[in-house]
Amino acid sequence: MIRAIRSVIRGEGLASATRRTQERIGEAVHAAALRVRGVFAGNNEAPILNVAASGTSLRLGGLQAQLVARLDAERAFRNVALVSPGVLDLSKPRHIRRVSPDIETAIRDAINLTGARTIHFEGMHDVSFADALRLIDDGFDVIVSVHDFSLFCARPHLIEEPIGNFCFYSEDFDRCHRCLSQSRAVPRNEQRDRRGLARQILSAAKRVIFPSQFLLNQHRQLFSLPEMAGVVIEPTVAYRDLRPAGSQRAIAFAGSAKRHKGAHLLAELSQRTGAALHVFGGGDEDLLRGLRRLPNVAVHGYYRVGELPSLLQRHGIGLVVVPSIWPEAHCLVISEAWQAGASVVAFDLGAQAERIHAHGGGWLAPLESGAEGLAKIVRQWLADRIATAIPRNVPSALDAARAHLQLYG
Repeated sequence: MIRAIRSVIRGEGLASATRRTQERIGEAVHAAALRVRGVFAGNNEAPILNVAASGTSLRLGGLQAQLVARLDAERAFRNVALVSPGVLDLSKPRHIRRVSPDIETAIRDAINLTGARTIHFEGMHDVSFADALRLIDDGFDVIVSVHDFSLFCARPHLIEEPIGNFCFYSEDFDRCHRCLSQSRAVPRNEQRDRRGLARQILSAAKRVIFPSQFLLNQHRQLFSLPEMAGVVIEPTVAYRDLRPAGSQRAIAFAGSAKRHKGAHLLAELSQRTGAALHVFGGGDEDLLRGLRRLPNVAVHGYYRVGELPSLLQRHGIGLVVVPSIWPEAHCLVISEAWQAGASVVAFDLGAQAERIHAHGGGWLAPLESGAEGLAKIVRQWLADRIATAIPRNVPSALDAARAHLQLYG
């Protein structure tokens, strides 16, 4: 714990470390309050069991943030039963109960307590595919939400090691084995077996939910399932439209400062444009320490879920750089930038490109153009040679909740 705090201080600064610590304390107090609030009794029945195998802490990122926001909205309409390793969270009465840290055992414990007959996996990262198939074989209806490429690869962002670049959906199993073997011992046929099990899950699931048409189309292609009946439901966090009255001229990067998010390009981008750059969010210590040394970069560090639009407005941000080098599944940062009235510059791949092509609100550079491709657009924006209308059709958590309720029937 002390080592982690020191790493945050070195990378993000003392203020960011303090915010993170305060949020952890707040989460612990909230969980304790729920555990002591009454007896575990009353109507605990829930026909659907939502499964968050990677946990629900808001500190973990966009997936957890959008899940919590959506389920909070759904609680007004149904009894939500949410299980994660070691925890079952029931909304009627609101209570947290301890269950097994093993996710399959936790699911079966929760089923016995709630009577659920439908299991909704809120993402497949950290889920055993064999466990999921056993539940299907046992007669449960399974719904799968796909948020990345976890079904296709153990590296869900498809960044190839040790190269550190997007692998372009490699189907060369020898190449995949070399990549995965960089960090752990991997059986020779791991990727082949993984994709075989994943295809069975996609074929047998009652519903498969995707955050973008791009991700649905890509999974149909990767798994040779052109008729897969996927459903697109856009995720979101708490909706806050904070469009400023006047023009905002500052530039920012927001999100996790990691390589797959393109944070390694930020130093070069700032040098090529000469513009001041605000960095909001945590990430890798080495990348953040390097950025903090640059005179025209301000690293603000960690921010709470839902605060990004107000932070962008407060600092006068008019352009948000989204330099992800992997094909994003949806990209909540784009939604939050638009809520703050900021336009976006990104690479022309994935859902980030799909959204900008469909709605405007930004500009795209070829992935192979690297930092210079992004910098060219930034320089044009700084010189007022380009402009775009910011979309207003950003979905709310209630929109996502209603779409899921309709799907559940």
